[in-house]
Amino acid sequence: MANNTTTAGNDNERKRPAGLLKNEKLVWDVLAASKDPLKAYEILDKLKERGVRAPMTVYRALEGLEEKGHIHKLDGLNAFVLCTHEGPHVVQTFLVCESCSNVEELEVVAVEADIAPAVRAASFHMNTARLEIKGNCNTCAAA
Repeated sequence: MANNTTTAGNDNERKRPAGLLKNEKLVWDVLAASKDPLKAYEILDKLKERGVRAPMTVYRALEGLEEKGHIHKLDGLNAFVLCTHEGPHVVQTFLVCESCSNVEELEVVAVEADIAPAVRAASFHMNTARLEIKGNCNTCAAA
């Protein structure tokens, strides 16, 4: 992937959350150091020098981090980024540049406010809603 600045994945100033397991700490640190969303095997490649060799180790750590609300999976890219908001949230909204893969997480309260009642009215119990808005960032749109 290209070296792009992303809001969701380039939060190096952010303090690592407390209560993480050993492998979750390793994976969180890799994501915090990355400027790009990372796929599980890209994370594994970066962790091989730290003794992590099994893909399942990375997948379990990613699952734990996602359950705790510290990271998000971008389904369209099959990649992961740090959450840029305080605490877990049910509705996740991302801007994804189709040209450079730049990703920015947005906090859009109105989206959750509109979706949650509709989901309840349908007698459905929502765990997560993820909205990925694809297009071009300002830099790529200007090019």
